[in-house]
Amino acid sequence: MCRLFNKGNKGKAAILGRILRKINEMMKTPVKIFSFLTILTLTTALKGQTNELIVVHTDRNKYVAGEDIWFSIYNTDESTGRLTPGSLVAYVELTGPWNTPVVQIRIRLNEGKGDGTFHLPDTISSGDYIIRAYTNRMKDNLPEGCTTKIIGIYNPFRASSYYRDTVTSDSLGVFSQKNAGMNYETVSILADSVFGYREKVAVKILATNTCPATSRFAFMSVSVTPSSVSDQGYEFGAKPFSKRSAFFNDFESKGHFLTLRIRSKEGGNSGRQNRLFMSVQGKVAGFRYAEKDSSGRYTFIIPADSRQRTYILQPEVPDNEMKLEIEPSFSPKLPGSVHFKDSLRGKETEIFESLSFNHQVNRIYGITAKSEEKAAEPGNILKRRFYGIPELEIILDDYIRLPDMTEVFFELVPGILLREGKNGYEVKITNPLTGTFYEEPPLIMIDGVILNDLSVLVSLDPELVEKIEVVRTPYLTGDLILHGIVNVITRSGDFSKVIMPDYAAIIPYRAVEPACDFVSPSYNDEQTKAGRKPDVRNTLYWNPSLTTGTDGMSEFEFWTPDVPGEYTITVRGVSGAGKMISATKSFIVK
Repeated sequence: MCRLFNKGNKGKAAILGRILRKINEMMKTPVKIFSFLTILTLTTALKGQTNELIVVHTDRNKYVAGEDIWFSIYNTDESTGRLTPGSLVAYVELTGPWNTPVVQIRIRLNEGKGDGTFHLPDTISSGDYIIRAYTNRMKDNLPEGCTTKIIGIYNPFRASSYYRDTVTSDSLGVFSQKNAGMNYETVSILADSVFGYREKVAVKILATNTCPATSRFAFMSVSVTPSSVSDQGYEFGAKPFSKRSAFFNDFESKGHFLTLRIRSKEGGNSGRQNRLFMSVQGKVAGFRYAEKDSSGRYTFIIPADSRQRTYILQPEVPDNEMKLEIEPSFSPKLPGSVHFKDSLRGKETEIFESLSFNHQVNRIYGITAKSEEKAAEPGNILKRRFYGIPELEIILDDYIRLPDMTEVFFELVPGILLREGKNGYEVKITNPLTGTFYEEPPLIMIDGVILNDLSVLVSLDPELVEKIEVVRTPYLTGDLILHGIVNVITRSGDFSKVIMPDYAAIIPYRAVEPACDFVSPSYNDEQTKAGRKPDVRNTLYWNPSLTTGTDGMSEFEFWTPDVPGEYTITVRGVSGAGKMISATKSFIVK
């Protein structure tokens, strides 16, 4: 985004004009057009060869209603096995035996690594459920081409039946990644084998000395649970690459895609609108626009963070006979499945009843492993105006109070005319280079929100206005030229005194879920160790962000519970060389 002209900057404007004319002349040459199209085709083809493969590690493979599922995600390049930064957002879903989503969340990926948690409803039915994870890029090959993992969920208050899911190979090919020809890194878990109650367990993870230094740098997640419910390893379902479809969904590499449609109130797409405008209310203005694509959609790229923002969307041409619809970000392509009513088998009853008892005790004593959500900055804070430093800034407190906004513009804002015309109020801005009015209307905003009905501006009480910011030179953003910008900023900065028109949509939206930390108890002092609250954790320890250095070493520690039995330390991850990490070690508490 840039200003096309500026005072005292005519030389740069002339240079820009010559560059644009030269490019236009070049594109008229058939040979050069062919070369350009060839390069574009080759670039697109190469881009299409990149394939993402997500692997998921959960803290356990069995849960009870009301618990939290903790998971870690590794987004890898299918050809190299290394973590890939191609996508910033992962889509994680929990689907039930009836092939309907129960939970859907988006999480942030940083350099291919992400983690999160979701809560199981208290009303969920007992049965086998599927966790699946994918990126926007992978949506083209759903439902087959994404990671899936089957977990068991038990509801003690709805335990009459246990619904099992029968998955056909045509609809979802689930198999262990160890049997899929994947390369695995050899790692060792070093820890003692027997512990007492509330005793510290110190653990070392070590890659083998035969591994090269680059391979021994690893990203891992660790869970410690009763052995009967420990994670059984990666599961993945996908068709071979040769059978996959062409890519139509792009990488979310710069942010999350927010996609919308404009429909007429009578039904069907509205054909009048070529552009959709987005603004973010606040004292620092934000502005974007999206053009309609061949399928009638408008797509904005918004920040892939956990801050909830309020976006205000308006069509380029005001139209009260239209409505905006947000396209679902989750894929509707669900794996086909068949379920049947069954009962718990063998030791399943004992395992689930133990998990349920522990969970109920923790609820009674108010014990939770989930920390408070990590605080995000306030919602609509932007660091800079989209138009940069304004050419004019009129602070109303520096002048005497004027009765209305028409007087304010007439007396205080040079080069701008606010007047009533044949079709209502209008704003005219003079071009500072020519001294004449632009034929095209400027962009008018109040607190960063686009204003089409200027009677709203005229009726605004000047006492509520803090300042007026003006850009009089043409401003280029993408392919859109704005012939001047006027932003009226109120003292509250929240657009609260303005009524939005019917054709505008106010959308509170959060791109990804906020992160939470797993909290486990510590018994470092005798008073805590002698505490009377029972320690009956179903997951003793969860760390989604364990890393090693080039020495291949990593350490962590946790404390044992009050429940005797066998427990398993499970480590999953990806090495620097692109090899999968999978290791376990059991120990006894007695």
